[in-house]
Amino acid sequence: MKVRVPTKWNPLADGFQLTKQEIESQVLSDLSSYRQKYQGKYNKPAPTPLDVDNFVSELWGFSISFESVPQDDENETLGFIRPEKQQVVVDENILNQKRISFTIGHEAGHLSLHGPLFKKEDGIITGWSYIPDSKNKKKLEAAEIRREWQANVYAGALLATEIDIKIFLEELGLVSNSILLNFNLNEYFEKFESRFGLSRQALEIRLQHLRISFQGAKYNYV
Repeated sequence: MKVRVPTKWNPLADGFQLTKQEIESQVLSDLSSYRQKYQGKYNKPAPTPLDVDNFVSELWGFSISFESVPQDDENETLGFIRPEKQQVVVDENILNQKRISFTIGHEAGHLSLHGPLFKKEDGIITGWSYIPDSKNKKKLEAAEIRREWQANVYAGALLATEIDIKIFLEELGLVSNSILLNFNLNEYFEKFESRFGLSRQALEIRLQHLRISFQGAKYNYV
């Protein structure tokens, strides 16, 4: 996927205008690269379900570090990137494996989609790029919200690709003559959770992004 970047582009203030479909395409490209690397390195197919720790390690050379992450009263921080040490840091207080996987997938989204935020040497991320100051606080906040949304979309698409979800729906007997049958997610959530490891909220958002209709929604979306 090619993204045009203006000469005076400020990634903190402007952000990428990426659609869900563009992010989906980037996920598929990253997964293809990962599987090729894994096959070449270990002479066997990459594990299923996806090992997100290994995914981040093979594509970007980042390790996963579990540490206590300081919190503030307004925003919950589950993880962040420490590029100078090539680490994805995850809050050690997260006990739910689904949240851990999604958090790592989210940070992988930043690594994949927001490259201009990072300084690179010989193709390897070594730190943060110099970012020019911006006095437009509203623009900065809007760009940050957009980047976080993009990273969430990436994580959902990474852990539950469109093709895998459609195959799973067929396995559940919810597709007849290529038509999706009406179904209540309450009856199938545990099976989805076991297959993809997504939380209820993350799964509902993922299905909504794929325009897969279902009954029993517990969350409202903008």
